[in-house]
Amino acid sequence: MSWLIFLLIGLILIWIGLKVSEEVVQLSTAITAAILLVWGLVLTPQSLLLLIEIITILAVFRICMRCCECD
Repeated sequence: MSWLIFLLIGLILIWIGLKVSEEVVQLSTAITAAILLVWGLVLTPQSLLLLIEIITILAVFRICMRCCECD
């Protein structure tokens, strides 16, 4: 069940990173969220792995698209 905790904290940090306007805080939350998401993916049971990976990729993709719009 620890995999769920790591994934939830990682997704919450992504949400916080999207709400914050300072770039340093966004970068630090994105890095921390990435570490926690990878850790959660490693611990995820095989039967749920594909679903969790799709949710994670969609969440991270939002951050990438938001960064591209800043230019």
